Amino acid sequence: MSMSIEVGWDTPEQTIIHMRFLRGWTWDDVRAAVQQVDDYLVATPHTVHLLLDIREAGGLPRDFSGVIGELLKQGEARSNEGRRVVVGANFMLRTVFSSVQSLYGRQLKDRAFQFADTPEQAHKLLLGSNR
Repeated sequence: MSMSIEVGWDTPEQTIIHMRFLRGWTWDDVRAAVQQVDDYLVATPHTVHLLLDIREAGGLPRDFSGVIGELLKQGEARSNEGRRVVVGANFMLRTVFSSVQSLYGRQLKDRAFQFADTPEQAHKLLLGSNR
């Protein structure tokens, strides 16, 4: 089965995990990708940041708020989880993310999202301007 979310290391130092959402992604794809990210985090001793690239994702499913809540209730942040930057979110998607952060504030207190227009901007937010 082909997933519509690609997960992999974005840096040779394994400091950023890149999740690339492609048109046609499903919630099953998200669950599998989240498990893969968790496997990477467990296997890595240092801080790891997450870059979510949604530029090619298409729209969000109607049940976004409910399912994202279910995913957030699955557990606490890993001790080595770093920052999260979403690349390619338009104004509407940023508003949806803000609403989710407000609704699930307690679960997201250590999992806030930042936004960038390009992967280069995301790298600067995640690693600083030395990249």
